[in-house]
Amino acid sequence: GGIGMSQIKLLHSGGNGVILAAPSSNPASDRTLTLPGDADGTILTSNSSTGKLLQVQSTTKTDTSSMTGETPTDIPGLTVTITPSNASNKIFIITTVNYGGTFSYPGFNLLRGSTEICVGTYGSGSNRQITSGGSNPDSYKLSSNTFQFLDSPNTTSATTYKVQMSTYSTHTLWINRPLSVSSSYNYTMGVTSTITVQEVAA
Repeated sequence: GGIGMSQIKLLHSGGNGVILAAPSSNPASDRTLTLPGDADGTILTSNSSTGKLLQVQSTTKTDTSSMTGETPTDIPGLTVTITPSNASNKIFIITTVNYGGTFSYPGFNLLRGSTEICVGTYGSGSNRQITSGGSNPDSYKLSSNTFQFLDSPNTTSATTYKVQMSTYSTHTLWINRPLSVSSSYNYTMGVTSTITVQEVAA
């Protein structure tokens, strides 16, 4: 049934219904809402969560850090916190770490709080089981390592994600700068690293 020139009400058998209403202000021209001709479908409303990116949190590290050794160590500042709105939702994590260090054989670990996530199972003994490994630049060059992971934290509490790094033996790894720097050459670069998390509706 109709309830006015600018609205149409579709009644349910129980008495209530859905009102299709014209915009509150006059559009610049006629607008057309086209329904599928060969398939059924459901219209998502403004409070629908299916398939939606609910929130994004990101941290950019602009300063430099260094570490030495095979024990994974936090990269200072490369952490981000997100509070999921629903425990069934997933968190998509994207990290990019820029680094320098010769023969450092860099390794990177992704953690949720203090728990390592997305870690390889290959190897034993002194082998490092990590999230991602990087290449070795020469002393004046940088390498970049990007990795992604879809996590299921199963919580609505604030959750912190961070990146750790490790190196081979006593070799030093620098974040956001080459191992060797010189104020005399413009190929010495100071860069950034990032960690971004997105809450995706289940």
